Amino acid sequence: MAGTLAGTVGGPAPVVTGRFRLGDVRHVVASPARAAAELGFRAAVTPAAGLEEFACAPLRG
Repeated sequence: MAGTLAGTVGGPAPVVTGRFRLGDVRHVVASPARAAAELGFRAAVTPAAGLEEFACAPLRG
């Protein structure tokens, strides 16, 4: 996810050191099939498109 997010704004790829900082998210796990089966949810956009929209959105005050 970090690599996709950095790439959408033309930034450098994240450096993987193997060291974690307080607050770092170590794992992201999701199942689109399970969300569809249990919740009837189907995403309208791909993860890459959503990350690009998020990265390019103006900051709100």
